[in-house]
Amino acid sequence: MRIDRRFFQWAFLPFVSVLGAQGLKAQVIEEVLVVAKPIKASQQAAIEAKRAANNVADIISADAIGRFPDQNLADALGRVPGIAIERDQGQARYVSFRGTPKRYTTTAFNGISIPGVENGRIPRFDAYPAVITSQVVANKAITPDMPGESVSGYINIKTFSPSDIKGFSGSVEGGLGEQNLGGGGIDKGNLRLSYSDDRFGMVVYGSHNSRKQITDNREPTYSGTEGALFPDRIDFRNYKIEREDEAYGGTLEHYFENGGRVYLNSLNTKFTDTEQRNDFRVYLSDVPPRTGTAERGNIRRLLEYGTYINKTQVNTVGLDLPFGDWDVQASYSNIETTFDTYLPIPYFIGGGQVSNVFYDLTDPREPIVRFDEDLADVDYAVNLLVDAIGGLYTDNDQFKLDFARENRWGELKFGAKYDDRSATGGGAPLALVSKPYPVDSCPATDYTQGPWSTKLNNGIGAFYADNRALRACLEAAGETRSEFPDDETLAIDETLLSGYVMQTFDLAWGNIIAGVRIEDTEYETVGSRLVGTVREPLSVKRTYTNVLPSVHLNYDFTDEQKFRASFSTGLSRPTYIEARAAAAISEVTSSIVGGNPFLKQEESWGIDLAYEWYFDEASLLSLTLFHRGIDNVIAESAERVDGSIYSDTAAPGELWELTAFGNGKDGKLQGIEFAFTGRLDNYLDGFFSGFGVEANLSLIDSEYTAPEGGKFNLPGQSDTNYNLSLFYENYGFSARVTYRYRSSWLDETEVALIEAASAVYWAPQERVDVALRYNLHELTGYQASIFVDLNNLTDETDFRYTGAKWNPNQSESFGRRFLVGVRFSF
Repeated sequence: MRIDRRFFQWAFLPFVSVLGAQGLKAQVIEEVLVVAKPIKASQQAAIEAKRAANNVADIISADAIGRFPDQNLADALGRVPGIAIERDQGQARYVSFRGTPKRYTTTAFNGISIPGVENGRIPRFDAYPAVITSQVVANKAITPDMPGESVSGYINIKTFSPSDIKGFSGSVEGGLGEQNLGGGGIDKGNLRLSYSDDRFGMVVYGSHNSRKQITDNREPTYSGTEGALFPDRIDFRNYKIEREDEAYGGTLEHYFENGGRVYLNSLNTKFTDTEQRNDFRVYLSDVPPRTGTAERGNIRRLLEYGTYINKTQVNTVGLDLPFGDWDVQASYSNIETTFDTYLPIPYFIGGGQVSNVFYDLTDPREPIVRFDEDLADVDYAVNLLVDAIGGLYTDNDQFKLDFARENRWGELKFGAKYDDRSATGGGAPLALVSKPYPVDSCPATDYTQGPWSTKLNNGIGAFYADNRALRACLEAAGETRSEFPDDETLAIDETLLSGYVMQTFDLAWGNIIAGVRIEDTEYETVGSRLVGTVREPLSVKRTYTNVLPSVHLNYDFTDEQKFRASFSTGLSRPTYIEARAAAAISEVTSSIVGGNPFLKQEESWGIDLAYEWYFDEASLLSLTLFHRGIDNVIAESAERVDGSIYSDTAAPGELWELTAFGNGKDGKLQGIEFAFTGRLDNYLDGFFSGFGVEANLSLIDSEYTAPEGGKFNLPGQSDTNYNLSLFYENYGFSARVTYRYRSSWLDETEVALIEAASAVYWAPQERVDVALRYNLHELTGYQASIFVDLNNLTDETDFRYTGAKWNPNQSESFGRRFLVGVRFSF
């Protein structure tokens, strides 16, 4: 076994000073070992891209994505320092960038900004399979050529380019697995083919993933105090879920002799969540706290076979061309997004009495309830069909033009973008439309199935219904999807015009980038107002301009060490839901419930300081400090507005209460990020050389003042986030064991931020995942490998609570997941 002296440098890295470490390194005789190690190659590619960046950024390479058990792009991003995952029923859906609300992050594909599919701003990542990407760049300090609407970060997802590999190439992957709670099947498949030569290039790709699972929920509503909770209502919920994501697209390129190209790019993604709900709700009143027996209780039952769909389609035609001393890039993109929800819910209430209801809240996260009756024999006096519907459908045209040239100081770059968006839809995010349930045509008792698959207590004897067949019966009986109510209908037009100029000053020790971006916003939202008993259109327009300067310094101490300092500014526009004019109007109570079209945009400034030490091959130690100041922080609130805007019964200037959203103030966010990547093969030979570690830690703090005056953390902000990945690769075999942790955080989707006692939080979450790979090249002569992915190995249950951890309002279990497959490339 060879032990390189650099091993001691790595092992005692935290205790070695910068100058001392450099002195040690100068005494080492370098050796070059050519070994096929995919993890090392991907780490090196990502680290070199980070080193070459002109701003504070983290990069994920394509091969790194493929070597973790990532179910989608959110999973992959969750390994970046400072980025935490928000999950839905166990699967990554959103990212919280440096502990900020989700809307503070902008997403792009190949540099083309994508409107948030959910509400015009918030990006969802469960529709983006990780395998379609060649590189993900998570920009933390924003330069003038990036969108200004990036308070916390700008994520640019790069898909595969034909010129990545000359000649013919391709890859195919397939896998099968199971979600152990309920035994649902999982399948995974993707294909990519490409060709390029000196004049022409093309790539096509497709991906399809599906999974079936059981999600087991308990959602109690308690009153009382710690240790003395009263069981006002307890929901026993069990979901049968089928989730499917698919993506396909490609690129055609023609190359000019002068180095330019013309290209056509298309990307299409779709996520479909088909859900069967089985939901029994137990209501109790006038009972002792914690444990006891109630003489009577009431039961309500909800069923559902519904769908959630979100789609993104991006089609771009562009030109990259040298023109004299200038490099010119021009593109036109059309982006269409769809976010659609349809949940037809049979809702059975009234009567539903049970007797001798025993309850035990010793563990309030898993309440125990029993009663005398068989749940299947409970009768309900009122039978309703409730359509829960929501939708946002956007059409976006973007024109981009960028110019760059070398000058005496470095590089001058300027450009402009015209971004025209229209959105229609309804529900905010869900509208509820009730109608009679056709009991005679579709009696729910005809669709009874067996008991739940659950690892939680099922003392009430809950059972499944064949929701799929029940919905088919309802449709055959003439029940169709309801239209959006007038007070929930949404129509928005938005035009963004932006321009920027930036100069890179190349210096002996690094560079300085300085510039400014100007963004002009014109926003119009159409709702309705009451004139007598008739609703007439209500149109509200706003225009505003933001000037966003930034300066970035990159200082090279040595070839291996960098210091970065950045000052940047940004904004966050209200979401389409928050700033809609649509509202429910009550002339009796002089009140309005809806959006607030008079919201101001949030504005921010920030500082980033980073030290990066590239101390060996595929190795990195970094430390980053950051601060953001944020004004006009948007939160749910009760505002006072001129009632005559919404109704002709109000006198001009008469103040009505608007329950919607308002602007808070004094937002601040600060934190520190550590990241380390180290490998023993830089210092050892033999078996032990295959070991290495990747680790990162983020410590974050935030605060803002809500419109009503209360102080809260920013929604989505965890004080502590860390990832630890231990890996081994040698002899064609690689393995990773990854542990993730994030501390509790305020859930922005579930609470009106008026008082701390009503705020809803997610409890701390942790996950252990394992990825195994074996290269079959030595056995087959082909570039092939087999893989095994294991997710949620410790079978975690996620919890939410109201105000304090002793008052839980949801527990959610979904089980472990495993996947086995094969990958082949040429």
